[in-house]
Amino acid sequence: MPAVSQVASEVVRQIFDRVASDLSMLADRDITVGEVTYEERSDRAVGQGTVHIAYRFGVRTGGDAVEHGVLLVPLSESIALAGYLMMAPDDQVAEMRGKDEVEASVREAMLEVGNFVAAAAEAALRGLGAKCERVIFEGCQGVRADVRPTLEYEDGQPLAVGRSTFAVAGEPAAEVIVMLPLDGYLGA
Repeated sequence: MPAVSQVASEVVRQIFDRVASDLSMLADRDITVGEVTYEERSDRAVGQGTVHIAYRFGVRTGGDAVEHGVLLVPLSESIALAGYLMMAPDDQVAEMRGKDEVEASVREAMLEVGNFVAAAAEAALRGLGAKCERVIFEGCQGVRADVRPTLEYEDGQPLAVGRSTFAVAGEPAAEVIVMLPLDGYLGA
């Protein structure tokens, strides 16, 4: 595996681990990460079967250069993460997960989850020596099932894609996807 691919693979793994660890601590609920798989592809991956929330982030690599990435989480897990971050009890989170509409307070908490995603990406990139001045959370996007999330990147360029599962507070595990451009900012 080329050196840049090795770094990208480790960055992806660490993003999953750091997001789960940080949010577990803050929400006082277990978030377990399943096995991480890594692939390189030239198109954006899709979240299958259900609506997902795309937590978008920008990697500032120097000057005006920004690389864009995304963590794609199923809506029900995003709601649970937001609810537990709001310190809601288990029964209230279960009720929130079952609603068709996402309340304003939950949307605000999802934005806070996005800040933790960006912080996890920054820690992973810096810890592995990537060219990273800062990682900025760029907002959330609801994405229909089987639709590619918006990602500022040129179609056809290589992407580092990691897949894993998050099991939030003992609920069944759901697939989570992270994507970042496979580029020179990763080093090597």
